[in-house]
Order: sequence, then C-alpha cells, then structure tokens
Amino acid sequence: MAYFLGLDGGGSKTECALAEEERVLARSRGGSIKTIRVPAETARENLRALLLEVSAQAGVPLDKISASCAGVSGVSVPGISAWAREALQSQVAGLVVICGDGEVALDAAFPGQPGVLVVAGTGSIVVGRNSQGDLVNAGGFGHVLSDEGSGYWIGRQGLGAAIRAWDRGEPTLLLDRVREFWKTPEVWRLVEHAHATPPPDFAGLAPLVAACAEEGDPGCMEVLLEGGRQLAEIAMLAYRKLRRIEPDPSVVPGIAFTGSILRHVAMVRETMIESIRRQAPAAPIVPEAVDPIAGALWRARTALRSAGARGSADCGHQA
Repeated sequence: MAYFLGLDGGGSKTECALAEEERVLARSRGGSIKTIRVPAETARENLRALLLEVSAQAGVPLDKISASCAGVSGVSVPGISAWAREALQSQVAGLVVICGDGEVALDAAFPGQPGVLVVAGTGSIVVGRNSQGDLVNAGGFGHVLSDEGSGYWIGRQGLGAAIRAWDRGEPTLLLDRVREFWKTPEVWRLVEHAHATPPPDFAGLAPLVAACAEEGDPGCMEVLLEGGRQLAEIAMLAYRKLRRIEPDPSVVPGIAFTGSILRHVAMVRETMIESIRRQAPAAPIVPEAVDPIAGALWRARTALRSAGARGSADCGHQA
C-alpha cells in the first residue's frame, strides 16, 4: 500500500492532499511556503502545521509516505527549490519531487502531455509543455513588473482607476469599499497606506473590485476586462513559443487554466477564453478550472513508479 502527498504552494496559501494510491484521504489548507513572500522560519512552520494537519485527518503518519510532490510558486528563483526540498524531506518519508506550481497544474489538465496552463491567483504566469517534455513560460515576473490579470494586479489597477475617478469628481463604488476595508476614512490616508513600506496586500482588494464590477462600476468592469485580455495575450505568447519548439507539427496543445481569479471571477475568465478562441480556434480549451493538487499527486505517483526507489527529483526542463 502506497501513500502520496501533493502540495500546491501559491503566493498566499498552500494546499495539501494525502492519498492512498488514487483515493484522496484528506485535504487541508495553510499559509504560504514561498520564502520570497514570508520569512523562511514562517514558511517552515506553515509547512509543518499543514503536514501535521493533513496527516492527522487521514490517519496516516508522515513516515509512511511513499512519495510527495510540491508545486511551489517562484521555484525558478535560486534557492527556493533547494529550500522546499530540504524542508519537505525533513518532515516526510519517501521520494520528494519539487516543481513549479504551474507545472503541477499543467499535469492536472494534461498529465505528462503537451498543453498550456494559465495561472491567475495572487500572481499570474503561463506554463507550456511540448510532446518531449520541454517547458516554456510566459509572464510571471512578479507584481512589480508583470503578473497581469492576477489578484494583486486587479487590486492595484482597480484602486488606481477609483482614485482617478475621484480626482475627476466622478462617483465610484470601489473607493468607499476600500476606505472601509483598509480603515482609512480620508482619501489622503488611503493614498498614504497604498504607498506604505512594506506595501499593503493589493490582492486582498481583488474581491472588492470583482463585486463592484458586478454592481456596474465602470472602472472596475474595465479593469477585469483588461485583465482577461492581458491573460489571453500572455497565454498566446506561451502557445506560440510552444508551437515553435514542438517537433511534431500535428500536435495542437490544449489550453487550461487555474487559480482563484480564473476560478471565481467570471468576467476575467470569459474575456480571456473568448480572446484565446479568436486567436487560436483550433486549440481545445478545458472548460473548468483544474485542481493543481490532482497534478501534484499524479506527479508523485509517476515519480515513484519511475524511480523504483527512495530519492529526490525535479520536474521538466526549460526550453
């Protein structure tokens, strides 16, 4: 009997599942294990608490785990992959595989097969894989430079649109909601808070932007539509990169998506899908957001079968 752990470590949270073969026994959610977002000690404690919780729920000790796969946001940053492997190996038995969070989500949609995966949660990135396992990325350069269509981008762009509307003397639903959310009654205090060091969590404003858009706030609606358009643009960039390195011209990669924004914000999701369909009508699109945990568990099972022994491994190689 083999037990497997799958982890999806995004920018703001980490999800974990423990399975017996293909049957999931328990799932849990905890804090971030991304060490460029939280201190390493905090990340390690978040990981420890999450593993203990899912182990207790499943009734399976961590020293009985056969293989684990962690999809970690920012894994391409030097040191993050090594830290994640060491932190996980210090707490669980068995084979350990470390991947980017986008790649495990890609495996959830297209297990080991070619495809393109759009991720839009706190941040955003697009990952693609050809029939030889070569990977391409597009976007994902962090909230300062990129992350279009992400929760952080939506929050920041939405607040910027609301401030500009206020400056023009135009009414906006969002500004009052943010003042209440941030507890900044005066606009100048809101502006001051937006420029604080460290900066506030603009991703936390994304649900407010989405709610105001649903209520007809034109500035918020335009932000969500533009977010969908920009995600489609990055998706097509990865799609074209993938077609250029695909040795089999008959392969048409499918396109899938995941992340809290694409799962819950219909205006972003529908705009993105419509734009992709116009530009790549032959590409099949997975209609629902995929579950990255399913890909992490698939990767753990596959790695154990391939290795046939305890050890460590990484995922695909960048093209």
